[in-house]
Amino acid sequence: MYQIQLKKIIFPLISATLCGVAFSLAHAQSVMPPAAVSFEDGLKAAKSGDALVALRHFQVLAAQGHDAAQYNLGLMYLNGLGVPVDANQARYWLGQSAEQGYAKALGALENLR
Repeated sequence: MYQIQLKKIIFPLISATLCGVAFSLAHAQSVMPPAAVSFEDGLKAAKSGDALVALRHFQVLAAQGHDAAQYNLGLMYLNGLGVPVDANQARYWLGQSAEQGYAKALGALENLR
């Protein structure tokens, strides 16, 4: 009998809590849109020494196919700026940029070989 009463109390509490969490998340998303990224802001951040902000901008844009962002992301991996040095990631992103004909990426890839 004690277990039945406990279920009558616990399940509504859990349900109400989950509803509250869902509402809070929905409200937060409507009030706080995701931060926009731009290549120019990424460059400004990189030039000012804020590698983590630059990295965020370049990663998003590189994944969307932005050739110059791919190039810059490749350089960040090559030089360990905001990320650990990773020659494979550097080659990958420089290669993605080079495939689109980005001249600086073509030159950087040649220097890696």
